Amino acid sequence: MKILLIAPCPVNEQRHNTMDIPQLTLSLIAGMTPPGHEVKIVEEVYNQKIDYDEDVDLVGISIMTQTCIRGYEIANEFRKRGRTVIFGGIHASTRPYEAILYCDSVVMGEAEGLWENIIKDVENDRLKKFYKLDSYPDLQNHVYPRRDLIKCSSGKFSIAPVETTRGCPYNCDFCTVSRYFGTKQRHKPIPSIIKDAEMCNEKYLFFLDDNITGNKKYAKKLFAELIHLNKIWVGQASINLSKDPELMKLAYKSGCRALLVGFESITESGINLYRKTLKTMDENIAAVKMLRNNGIMTMASLVFGLDTDTEEVFDLSHEFLTKAQVAFFQACILTPYPGTPVFENLKNEGRILTDDWRKYDATKVLISPKNITPEKLLNGYQRLRKTMYSGRSVLQRAFPNCTIGFKEAFFYFALNRGYHNRNNGDMKYHIHKNPENSPVDFNMDKYVVPLNGKKVDVPQGQPLLYEVPV
Repeated sequence: MKILLIAPCPVNEQRHNTMDIPQLTLSLIAGMTPPGHEVKIVEEVYNQKIDYDEDVDLVGISIMTQTCIRGYEIANEFRKRGRTVIFGGIHASTRPYEAILYCDSVVMGEAEGLWENIIKDVENDRLKKFYKLDSYPDLQNHVYPRRDLIKCSSGKFSIAPVETTRGCPYNCDFCTVSRYFGTKQRHKPIPSIIKDAEMCNEKYLFFLDDNITGNKKYAKKLFAELIHLNKIWVGQASINLSKDPELMKLAYKSGCRALLVGFESITESGINLYRKTLKTMDENIAAVKMLRNNGIMTMASLVFGLDTDTEEVFDLSHEFLTKAQVAFFQACILTPYPGTPVFENLKNEGRILTDDWRKYDATKVLISPKNITPEKLLNGYQRLRKTMYSGRSVLQRAFPNCTIGFKEAFFYFALNRGYHNRNNGDMKYHIHKNPENSPVDFNMDKYVVPLNGKKVDVPQGQPLLYEVPV
């Protein structure tokens, strides 16, 4: 069969050379595909074009919430031409009854152990509406991704995505990761990971794990094996790494130069709510400095719009970011992703302002928080972004981060320049609401009409992942 795999992207989000982390999902699907089938991947984020008239037997589309409407449009076009379309990805897994109206089949959850059977079912004309595993797949049977089919670049950097674990124990109420991958971390075999990294032509690696140091024993073994590869890598980890001097040293020796740390909130109420950070702001500031003293820069990720947030959250966050002199800053607005407790709570309370999934990218105000107005949330978020991404702030935070090394200094200025340019470019700040005559009912036919003309009729009690009967 000829199989076309697509990562959709809204047209206004497509870009050529901006900093972006390459995806791994479709290359893993390609790696699972049995020999004898021809596979092609199209990633719209890189302006790659779709040929709807291409002679293909199967179209697989991986959708996230912010890309699903574009995915539905693509699916409609292929189904008009009689092609078989399958959806997978986090959004399809959490909204299967919505997705199925635009495709022939929905894959819920991870594809290991399913994809080969799906291909056989397509070949034998017995495709099911839904596919899912009864439990999370065992990752010991390592799948090597087809990186030759994807674009491994990020702006001026060539960077290869690598995965070592899945799952996150923190189970934050706004996050889809633990709902999709589970709360127990699963590990891939270290020898297979090293072989995978050796096969990458790129000097730079990005480890996609949500917390690469979640299991310290595993992480130490992995980092020790990575040293001889002489690669440079970045990833995501808990700030608790700063408590383990041996692990920090091994991380640096293995090539780690920067880590994204999900602080989520630096207020006292936020720290107590999510328990992802150390106990006080001062301890977290000291931890960032400890990482930097060991050669590792920090990208601090904070979420604004929590129900515990008041207006002071922005001043406290600015105090933390400047005192810690973080290298990079990821600013997120609380976004009610389907499948999460936050979505269910805000939906039931009527505090979600729009059901346009295209806006669900964690940078837009879509909700009414409990203790702050949407307007004040927007203004505070905008002000903090402009302050932290300003040239003055970049220079103030530069010295301690750039003294790590020349390459680190180049990386620091390159990434901060990208953030600065994007923040001062075409970013449009406003509150996103449905028009007055358009209710927030999460029926997607108002955005994309299904090919068969039916309205989206989601059954009451929309099931979560692994609860839909096959």
